[in-house]
Amino acid sequence: MKDPLQQSYRNIALGNEVFIERIKEKIDDLGRRREIPSTRSISKYDVDTIITKMTQVLNIERRMIFYKRRGNLHRSLAIFLIKNFTSLSLAEMGQLFKMDYSAVSQAAKRFEQKSKDNHKIGEIKQKMMAALEEN
Repeated sequence: MKDPLQQSYRNIALGNEVFIERIKEKIDDLGRRREIPSTRSISKYDVDTIITKMTQVLNIERRMIFYKRRGNLHRSLAIFLIKNFTSLSLAEMGQLFKMDYSAVSQAAKRFEQKSKDNHKIGEIKQKMMAALEEN
């Protein structure tokens, strides 16, 4: 073999074409399953519904939700709700909030943990979830 890197796929697999195709299929399959939320089925919620309901229930301006500032509870709540109640992918949510898709996932996890640790945040989360269920 003159140059083994010519027979590699993204520098991770060496082998004949059949082997590399099997590896590609496994990688693609994992990538497809990676960010599909459990609520991927048909959802009655969309981003605008959630944002509008947040502005009404919490008595805030829409721009406060999208304001990029450390510790912005409204932004974190919106990310959590959109992640759990819509069919948007993490990448689509990332574009909406101008952040990387992995940061979206982390923000949602952090908010959920904060809502468990902080009673007041937990109440706000429950209030919003109840308001959405009325819709």
